[in-house]
Amino acid sequence: YDGEVYVLLSSEKDLAKLDPVARSLISGYLIGTLDKMTTPDGKTVTLTSLLTDLLIIPQPTKEFTAEEIQAIKSYLETRGRALWVAGDSDYPPGETSIAIVNKILEALGSNLALDYASVEDPVSNAQAPYRVVALIKPPQGLSFLGFGAEKILMHGPGVVAYRDLATGSWSAIKPDNVPQGISVIVWSSPNGKIVENTAPPRGLLGQAYSAGDTGSFPMVAVQVIKNATIIVSSESPIGDYQPGITAQYYGVMLDGPRFVRNMVLWATGYMGELKYVASTEKRMRDLETSLSNAMSMIKDLDSKISQLSGQLSSQANQLGSRINDVSNRVSSLESRVNSLSSDLSNSVSSLDSKISGSLNMIYAALGLAVIGLIAGAIALIRSR
Repeated sequence: YDGEVYVLLSSEKDLAKLDPVARSLISGYLIGTLDKMTTPDGKTVTLTSLLTDLLIIPQPTKEFTAEEIQAIKSYLETRGRALWVAGDSDYPPGETSIAIVNKILEALGSNLALDYASVEDPVSNAQAPYRVVALIKPPQGLSFLGFGAEKILMHGPGVVAYRDLATGSWSAIKPDNVPQGISVIVWSSPNGKIVENTAPPRGLLGQAYSAGDTGSFPMVAVQVIKNATIIVSSESPIGDYQPGITAQYYGVMLDGPRFVRNMVLWATGYMGELKYVASTEKRMRDLETSLSNAMSMIKDLDSKISQLSGQLSSQANQLGSRINDVSNRVSSLESRVNSLSSDLSNSVSSLDSKISGSLNMIYAALGLAVIGLIAGAIALIRSR
């Protein structure tokens, strides 16, 4: 990592118990408790004076004193940016770890808690249901935590729940009902199943989940309290029997190293390469928002065009109706004109006939008159 890693040991003897790989990765070690620590050369230090940004407590098995819990609170309030506390399932002696983790979380005012139950997955696993291969599915605002990482090992995990500190009531966290202020980073697959490994009288029953429940269950969740980021996981990211940082297990390739690095970079505020990932994702979200707004405007414009088209169509229909009405009136008028023209033609024809008859009579009378005049003239000539 691009920083220093220190391990707190109970005594010098514990140094020899560290895995050789782990020893090669740490920058140094401290001896004592969270409220009373010394360097190997005997110098007294505190969590705050170490100038560290992240405190990881992986699967504790020994109760913390009130002074140690106060030291954690002071650290987060003054110097520390984040706390990553990890528990276990209820498989013995897991409930001890669960109780210790929940006590710390309650003291810090966090609504996150580990329930007294286990999660198994008959489908997404490393050759055994309790070797859960969990899915990294952070919410949109933290999607960069999934950079280069899709799945991690949660070996014998518990399950994260929501606890109302005012009433003491517990509730399950579901993909479609994540409480406000809580972000779930890692889920089991939809094939997850709740199991009780230590039911009464040997242990406690789950407070938010019950044996037999199925679905996607929260494995790693986050809550920001004031300026401190609280990370809670139902299995350890480092240390432990088989931690989340594992890269391969029973032939299953995993993204543990990348995921743990992403979480550490983000929790410490350093970000490293995630700065570019987050920046790119933000630009993509902004582009999606702009595209969505443009599509909305186009849809609105299309609606207005459709509305205008409808209005024009209505007006065209009204105009067509008026034109048809005028056309009908013109046709009626033409019919009347034609009728009048026919009547007038008939009247004229009748008048022509009458006039023709009168002229014939006149012509006949004139003919008779002429004949009479001629006859009279002939008679006059003969008498002479």
